[in-house]
Amino acid sequence: MSQQGRNQGASAPSSLHPSMILDQAIAAHRSGNLSDAERAYTTILKGSRTHPVALHMLGLLHAQRGNFADAEPLLKKAARVDPGNPHVLFNYANVLRALGKTDDALAWFAKVIALSPNFADAHLNRGAILIARQELHRAIAEFDRAIAIAPSGAAFANRGSAFQQLGRLDEAHDSYQSAVELAPSDPQNHFALSEVLTQMGRDDEAIGALERTVALDKAFPFALSNLVASRRKRADWRSFEREQAALDEAVESGVLIDPFTFFHASSSPAHQLTCAKTYVANVAPDRGAAIPRTPSPASRLRVAYMSADFRNHATAHLMAGVFEEHDRERFDISAISYGPDDHSKMRNRLKTAFERFEDVRHLTDEDVVKLIRRLDIEVLVDLGGFTAGARPKILARRPAPIQVNYLGFPGTMGASYVDYLMADRIVIPEAEQQHYAEKVIYLPDSYQATDAKRPLPSNPPGRREVGLADEAFVYCAFNRPLKITPLLFDVWMRLLAKTPGSVLWLLDGDPIATENLRREAVARGVAAERIVFAPFVPADEHLARHQLADLFLDTLPYNAHTGASDALWAGLPVLTCLGTAFAGRVAASLLNAVGLPELVTRSLDEYESLALRIAHDPELRAALKSKLAAHRSTWPHFDTVGMTRQIEKAFNEMWRRHCAGEAPASFAV
Repeated sequence: MSQQGRNQGASAPSSLHPSMILDQAIAAHRSGNLSDAERAYTTILKGSRTHPVALHMLGLLHAQRGNFADAEPLLKKAARVDPGNPHVLFNYANVLRALGKTDDALAWFAKVIALSPNFADAHLNRGAILIARQELHRAIAEFDRAIAIAPSGAAFANRGSAFQQLGRLDEAHDSYQSAVELAPSDPQNHFALSEVLTQMGRDDEAIGALERTVALDKAFPFALSNLVASRRKRADWRSFEREQAALDEAVESGVLIDPFTFFHASSSPAHQLTCAKTYVANVAPDRGAAIPRTPSPASRLRVAYMSADFRNHATAHLMAGVFEEHDRERFDISAISYGPDDHSKMRNRLKTAFERFEDVRHLTDEDVVKLIRRLDIEVLVDLGGFTAGARPKILARRPAPIQVNYLGFPGTMGASYVDYLMADRIVIPEAEQQHYAEKVIYLPDSYQATDAKRPLPSNPPGRREVGLADEAFVYCAFNRPLKITPLLFDVWMRLLAKTPGSVLWLLDGDPIATENLRREAVARGVAAERIVFAPFVPADEHLARHQLADLFLDTLPYNAHTGASDALWAGLPVLTCLGTAFAGRVAASLLNAVGLPELVTRSLDEYESLALRIAHDPELRAALKSKLAAHRSTWPHFDTVGMTRQIEKAFNEMWRRHCAGEAPASFAV
């Protein structure tokens, strides 16, 4: 907002001359004494209803308080009384923008520019509106004009955002770099630069930009969690304990932290709920009650699954069979897909698994909401939560009467507009329900779906083909470096030291992570060559190579999820340690659902001891693999049809409660 006026004195009685009252009002306004200023402006307007400065300043005062609806008529009148004052018109346009009247705001900013062509902020604010409307090329033209008049960090940063959204990353980078140079103390500019550097694959520079962001403002939204995630993805543990403490402190202090990153790092369901609630309040706040929906007499319950991952992705590999097995006589099943089309076999399979497959990538959140309502969806299942690409703002608008968090995000979304979370009694013990904003649906076995149509792996490569010695004992830990902690790595290195001829088989990826993990092994007295890295291969080849390993070692506090399911399907026993939050209890859930509860340990000491016993006892290993092979076709985890029927029972009970006018409540299937 732009202010104009004279400056003298303090609050004064109405007997003073209007010009003196105005001087004192403006002085009070500038000193932050808004109540005295408001009384004085009001006094002036009682005597002169069209006093241009009083109208303007009182309108500004209401805008400062966030009372834009009160500000609008005052500034509209001021603009009519003083149409040649570009500052008045500018502030009126800003209030219109704040009220969402963007067409009118653009028109008034244009009037400002007609009066004052070198009013850089008018071009800047026009550009900001155009970015929000996805008119990116027009926005860039406005920012270019603002920069030509008065180069500023804000103009360059906004232009960078427009270029970034267009995928023109080099130009985005250059704009953000200029913003940093012009406003080096603004953490927003460093943060924006870090994001485009990450997209460009320039990870070292991105981490540097995040470090500068946190140094300028340790509470800057997402900066700390992005920095921690960037380092942990590379197995850079130099500041691990300090960063962990900073994350916990940030969540307790209400700092905006990425929930998915925090859930990887946290063992506390209570802290996870706090983190999720803070995220929702700032990023996807509740947009109010849903439009009242009368229960339909239709014979089939209309269910939609919503995800960014209807493609060659872990979520799709787990859920494809469920989508196909739904009872079409009782359920009308739709997909709401807002993720990329990778043209994979899985994408094509999913398109035929649903009665309708809505690709909404290019629709706004509001248009997706309208589509869901037009389809009259009764149960909306969100498979993404706060994972990459998720769009929780759709849920915040309450497009469906029942909204469910399932599978993709292992924990609470902390949102009042998500009614239910599908789980089991292992991942969420009943005593822990207070740490979940949703009501908990307890499925009878494991909560995690699986696809029994997935081919069993066959014809694995020879060990030497993948860099493993024929005679080695192979500890396998096919988890991303983000899930590996120094404490867990200590355990793994002790296992190698105590198991002659053994190796640890990890997933390959970031070359710096590979280098760091080898260096960490050497620091613990283990030769670097005893860490073997498995390169990326297609999903069926990855599944088959599990058969070359002897024991899968799980991670903590965030378990293997789809990875553990893959290992069990391939016939590889999984050893886990039971965690204290949902994400750290998933492998225990799966092992119970395949009849191998003896592989669930309760401490890292027990985990280490059992791993050694398995490594040194060939008969025990053979018995575990034999038991797993025998159970694969009979135990619940691999029963896709049975899992689908359980999910359908859950849908029916949710809908029964809704139709009966009952509030959502936890229940067991």
